[in-house]
Amino acid sequence: SNAEIDCNNYVSDIDIINRNPFYVRTFWYDYITSVGLDSRQRVSQFTIVNDVNPATNIYCLKNLLKLVLTNTNLSIIPDIKNFQNLSSLIIQSDNGCIGQHLPAEFGQLTSLKNLELTDIKNLENLPNEIDALIQLQSLTLKKIPNLNKIPDDSIGKLTNLNELNLIDLPNLSNVPSTMNNFQSLQRLVIFNLNINSLQLDNLARLMTSSIGSNSLLQTIQLTNMLQCSSIDIQNNTELLTLKLQNISMTNSFTVYANKKLTSIVMENIYSLRAISITNSEQLKKISIENVALLDSLSLTSLANFESISIDNAPLLSTVSIKYSPLLQTILFNNTSSMTTLDLSGCQLTTFPESILTIKSLVTLVLTTNQLSALPLSLSTDLPNLQVLNLVNNKFQGAIFQPPLIYLRELYLSNNSFTSLDGIGSYHSLRQFELDFNQISSIPMEIMQLSPMLQSLQVRFNQLTTIPYSMTNMRSLTMFFVGNNKISSSERSYLINAFQKSPVALYF
Repeated sequence: SNAEIDCNNYVSDIDIINRNPFYVRTFWYDYITSVGLDSRQRVSQFTIVNDVNPATNIYCLKNLLKLVLTNTNLSIIPDIKNFQNLSSLIIQSDNGCIGQHLPAEFGQLTSLKNLELTDIKNLENLPNEIDALIQLQSLTLKKIPNLNKIPDDSIGKLTNLNELNLIDLPNLSNVPSTMNNFQSLQRLVIFNLNINSLQLDNLARLMTSSIGSNSLLQTIQLTNMLQCSSIDIQNNTELLTLKLQNISMTNSFTVYANKKLTSIVMENIYSLRAISITNSEQLKKISIENVALLDSLSLTSLANFESISIDNAPLLSTVSIKYSPLLQTILFNNTSSMTTLDLSGCQLTTFPESILTIKSLVTLVLTTNQLSALPLSLSTDLPNLQVLNLVNNKFQGAIFQPPLIYLRELYLSNNSFTSLDGIGSYHSLRQFELDFNQISSIPMEIMQLSPMLQSLQVRFNQLTTIPYSMTNMRSLTMFFVGNNKISSSERSYLINAFQKSPVALYF
């Protein structure tokens, strides 16, 4: 026999716990040293916290259901097989007392449903005998610096696992190749491992996955996940390629600070509603295909981003690609619900012609680019466009012709426009901003906007006066003309004239 302890030396469970060199409460708490007793005064729960030298006779507590060891010096010995009823084992900080290997008898904990091993300093592997822990539902291996092997065949038999957390295992270079056996797995965390690739396929019940801070990880491929609701991929500093294919029920997809990521391919992501990707400095290309429920896409601060292709996203309404100065290719196909597109800070020098195919577009934001011209067909190609924001570009001369007759809001501040000739044809305009331009006069034809125009800003221009008839613009409620070249006497006259008008004039 491998037994090291003679349990016949103790008359009861109470006798066993009394032999410990520290006080043990007999009312159970999960955060201080204590036991829980069943109706027959047998110990069913035992927590030891910061009492570093428990007696090994605790292995004689044969009715134990839950054992929590936090900052203790208890070794794992073959007598652990006595815990035939144990359903939860949590060990946090062993102070180096657990050796490089767990005893084979560890596999006899056949009632175990929850196993957490955290901050175990010397452990190098798990025994092959863990294949007998077929009732195990949750496994956490965390902060085990020397762990370098999880037996593939053995762990592959733990088909009832619904939660797997592999965290801070810097010497583990491979995740189990048999993970695809985990058809009950719902939650997966892979954090700070030594792996260089990760391929997961057909985890039918996986709901949330988090893959982060794996410093050598270069490729991730996730395929055929039918219930995945959240995917979080962060701080994998060597990650180059990411592919997601045939994933249903993904409501949230977050990619953050994967500094070398160059390519993302997403195909058949049926229930994904939002994509957010930020601070992936080397990302160059994203291809998205068949995302039936995708509603929003946000890409921010992708310094080397060049190409975005979206095909068959019928519910996609909002796309934001901001501060990507190398953006060249923008392709949208079957995005019939897109209403908002923001390409701010992308250093565009020419208007992307592909935008003209988005017939449903309502709001277009192109601030802080290098644009100097718009397509002549803008109004006819984008008949639903109501808001156009071109602040901080390189436009010069007269306002756009032919007129953008459907626009309700037009923002042109921080350009070099010199003339508003033709403004009278913008008969749908309600809000018009022209601050920081070179406008020297407001033509009388602006009166043609009287039925609709509600707000006009022409601050920091070259105006010397304002048409007095603008006092009769019945819909105009706010008119900002500060910091122009209007003389003090003219200003006084205008203030007096507009005081009698419903138009609020602001200098």
